[in-house]
Amino acid sequence: MSTERPPRCRPLPAHVVEAVAAVEPFASHPEVLDRLDAALATLPPAERAAVVAAVGYGEGAVGAAMELEVETGDAEALARNGLQLLRAALADLEP
Repeated sequence: MSTERPPRCRPLPAHVVEAVAAVEPFASHPEVLDRLDAALATLPPAERAAVVAAVGYGEGAVGAAMELEVETGDAEALARNGLQLLRAALADLEP
């Protein structure tokens, strides 16, 4: 057994370097906001209102329920559905 430690820095295989070089940079902040705005516009009106009130304004299910004049459980379901649709629409932006 050798007491000599191998160097920490090791060259990366060429295929790893090529794969990393081929990755496009993440979208800029303004691009993300534009994509979010476009994705929000595609949501059904109730889901859009629930997401904006609950998440965008930070009012939670209660705020969404007040905005939509529905029960809190219904507003929570609408917000959850809307968020799932948004995540699907913006999935390519996740790192």
